[in-house]
Amino acid sequence: MLRRIFCLLFILVSLPVSFAEPAVSHPPLSSVFIVRTGEPLQAPHALSYHMYEYAFVRGRWIFPDVGYYDAGHANDGQWFIGAGPEIYHGRHVTWTQEVYAVQGAGSAAHNQRYLWIWPILDLRFTKRLTSQTVLLPTVPLNRSARWGFDIDRSKVEYALRPHLQVGVGYCATKSATGPWMSEPFLTTTVTNRAGAWEFWLERVTGGAQIQLRYQLVHPHS
Repeated sequence: MLRRIFCLLFILVSLPVSFAEPAVSHPPLSSVFIVRTGEPLQAPHALSYHMYEYAFVRGRWIFPDVGYYDAGHANDGQWFIGAGPEIYHGRHVTWTQEVYAVQGAGSAAHNQRYLWIWPILDLRFTKRLTSQTVLLPTVPLNRSARWGFDIDRSKVEYALRPHLQVGVGYCATKSATGPWMSEPFLTTTVTNRAGAWEFWLERVTGGAQIQLRYQLVHPHS
């Protein structure tokens, strides 16, 4: 099961932590690889979603940023492509703003098309205490699409070590036809040469789930 894989990955990535390089901001030219997935703790333990993403960072610009997302079923997926700048970078605050064009894929997607508005707000209270909030308003572009609003994550983290962060967070979703759904979570992030491995224990409707959010930043000379 995915939970056992998570436990094994956590052990593997924790071992070389003391030898890893400290986390740094993105270099002027870099590729960013992101993989995310989740699994409910309750039966039948089917994967709740998949996401794969690649972004190229050019200084303060991100372009292209392409990827794929589905809610655990290939017949209802979404391909997306986006771009955007780092609008503001200060000592304590960074605001990055991307916009994505989204195309539904699969028989259950009904050819839906959207715009995703993707603001990222990073706050640095101290060297150890940080916060990140990412919102997701969804703007429909055709009749089969519906508006929505998500808090992808709003979290506060504390660095116990240069390569180990723990924290608490909140995410939520509101669709055009559904109620507001709140999903608080606990998070642990381990960073080493292999990338950043973020593990969530998240409360969801009907129980809880584990998420793995992996990111690798590859600098270009």
